[in-house]
Amino acid sequence: MFIALLLMALARESAAFGAAAESPAAPAQALTTQALPRVLVLCSGDRLLPVNELFDASLRRALESHSERPIDCSGEFLDEVRFPVRFQERMRDLLRVKYDTHPPDVIVAFGPASLDFCLEFRPQLFPEVPIVFAAIGADGADRLELGNRVTGVCSMFDGPGTLRLALRLHPRTQQVFVLDGSAGPDRSRAKAWPWLDEHAFGTTIRDLPTRPLPQLLDTLTQLPDHSLVLLLPTLGGGEGNDLVPPEAVERMTRASRAPIYTIFDIYVGSGVVGAVTTPMDVIGRETAEAILEILSRSDPDALPPVEILEAKPLFDWRQVQRWGLRKSQLPPDSVLLFRAPSLWRQHYRLFIMLGSLLLLQSGLILALVLQSRRRRLAEREELQRRQELAHMTRVATMGELTASLAHEINQPLTAILTNAQAAQSLLEAGDTNLEEIQEILADIAADDERAGEVIRRMRTLLRKGVSELAILDVNDLVTEVVGLVRGEMILHNVALTLDLSPDLPRVHGDRVQLQQIILNLVVNAIDAMKDVSGGMRRMTVRTGMGKHRVVQVSIVDSGGGIPEESRERIFEPFVTTKLHGLGLGLSICRSIIQSHGGRIECTNNADRGATFSFTLPAEEEAKR
Repeated sequence: MFIALLLMALARESAAFGAAAESPAAPAQALTTQALPRVLVLCSGDRLLPVNELFDASLRRALESHSERPIDCSGEFLDEVRFPVRFQERMRDLLRVKYDTHPPDVIVAFGPASLDFCLEFRPQLFPEVPIVFAAIGADGADRLELGNRVTGVCSMFDGPGTLRLALRLHPRTQQVFVLDGSAGPDRSRAKAWPWLDEHAFGTTIRDLPTRPLPQLLDTLTQLPDHSLVLLLPTLGGGEGNDLVPPEAVERMTRASRAPIYTIFDIYVGSGVVGAVTTPMDVIGRETAEAILEILSRSDPDALPPVEILEAKPLFDWRQVQRWGLRKSQLPPDSVLLFRAPSLWRQHYRLFIMLGSLLLLQSGLILALVLQSRRRRLAEREELQRRQELAHMTRVATMGELTASLAHEINQPLTAILTNAQAAQSLLEAGDTNLEEIQEILADIAADDERAGEVIRRMRTLLRKGVSELAILDVNDLVTEVVGLVRGEMILHNVALTLDLSPDLPRVHGDRVQLQQIILNLVVNAIDAMKDVSGGMRRMTVRTGMGKHRVVQVSIVDSGGGIPEESRERIFEPFVTTKLHGLGLGLSICRSIIQSHGGRIECTNNADRGATFSFTLPAEEEAKR
C-alpha cells in the first residue's frame, strides 16, 4: 500500500513536470535546471539516522564552500533495515521513475548497503553515471567488484585499534562486554566481528543484550569492576538495529559502571570515552572533493583513485576526566573534543596585550634604572670635579694672598726673634730678673701660637678631601677668614668693620667649603675697591638672622658696584667683572650654597659699592 501511494505521487509529479515543460516559461526553467550539476546521495538506513544527517550536512557544506557554481544535491534513503528485501526492487523502480527525466551526474553511495544497492541495480538505473562511495572500510572495498566508473573514500572504523587502546588505558580490565547492532537469536559475533578473539586481546569477551533498553540499562548498572563496554553498531548491511540512537547511548553511558568505547565518532559526545575512527566530517569533506574532481573532468572514465582515510583517536575530554585518565596517557595524535578552552585560548589577545605592556613597562623601568644609575654616576663625577675645581680655586686664592699671608706670619716671627734677642741680652748682661724673662717667654709662646694658627687656617683651606659636615658657628667662620686676609686688607688700605650678631643659631655644613665662600667674597670685595681712593675703601662683614629662620652673612664694599647688564648673570660660570678673572669663583660659591640648602645674591648699594649676601638654614632646619 505504501509503495502504491508513493508511485502515484511520483506519477502526479511527473505529469505536473510535463505540463510545466509545455508552458512558455518551461524551456528557460528546464535549461536553468539542466545547467546545474546534479548529485544524488543514496544513504543506507533511515533518513533521521544521526550518522546520515551528519554526513549529509558535512557533504553539502564542503560542496558549497569549494564549488564555484551551485550544485543540485538530492538525497534518498534505503531504509533497508525496517523493510523486507523486496522493497529494494520497488526502490529501484521509484528511483528510475523519479530521475528518468533529470538523471544525476554523480551518485554518492553512503554505507555498505547503499553501495551494494548501487552495484546491483546500476545497469537498470544509471549505467553510465559515476559512483562515489563513502563510509566503506578498506577491507570491504577490496572484496567488492566495483566495476567501471566507481571510486570512493575508504574509512577506517577501527574496532581492533579501539579495543587495544581501551585496554591500554585501563590495564586492570578483566572482562570486555560487546554491545553490537545485530539482533535476534541467530546473531553471530564471530561472523559480524571476526577480529574479536579473546586470545588476541588476552581478556574475556562477552555479549550484552540490546533489547529491551530498560533491561540493558539494568545490566549496565551491575557490571563488575575492571570491565569495559565496546559499542559496535554497523553502518548498514546488517540485521536488526544497525545504529543505536545517540539518546539511548547517552542513557547507557550514564548507567554504566564501566567506561564505554565505540567505533563511530557520532557517539563521542553522548557519553562514550572515545573511538579510533575516521571522523564523519572528514569523510564528507573528502567525498565532496572527489565529486568536484569528477565534475571538473571532461572524460567520464577519468575518475580519481580510491582514497583511504586514516583513523584517529577521538576522545570526549569530559569522559576522560570522569574515568580518571590523564592527558599524558592518550596517544600524541589524539583529538580531544568538548575540552573547555584554557584561559590562554579564551583571552590570548588580552594576555598578549598584557604581556606586551609588561615587557614595555619592564623596558621602561630598566631604562629608568639605567638612566638613574648614569645620572648618579654623572652627579658623583660632577661633585668630584666641583670639589677639585673648588680646591683649585682655594689654592689660587691663597696664591693671590701670598703677600698678606707672609706679612701675617712674618709679624709673629719677628716678635719671636725680638723677644729672644732681648732675653739673650739680659742673660749676657748678667741680669737675672726672672719676671721679665718669664714675660719674654710668654710673648714668644703667644707669637708662636699666632703663627701656628695662621698656618693651620691656611692648611685647612688648602686641604683636599671629601666634605665633612658638622655643626658650625658662622661668627667663628667669619673671624677665621678675616684673620687670614687681615694682611691683605692692610696692604690695600681697606678699613674693615665686623658687625657680628651675637647668639646666632648654628648651621650644619662643611667648614672648609663655607670658609671658601666667605674668603672668595672678601677677596672680591678687596679687588672691587682697588680703583677707589685710599680713604674710601671700607668693608663691612655682617651676620644676622634672616626671614624664615635662616642665618645671613653679608659682605658690603665701597667699590664701583656690579654693572647692571652683568648682575643677573654674575653667578653663572665664566661670567666676571675682573679684567683677568675666569668667572668661576662666584659660580662655585653658588653651587656650595645650594648644596647646603641656602641662597646667594648680590645687590648694588644705594650710595656706592655692592653687597654680596648668602643664607644658610639654621641648625634645626638644616637637620630636616
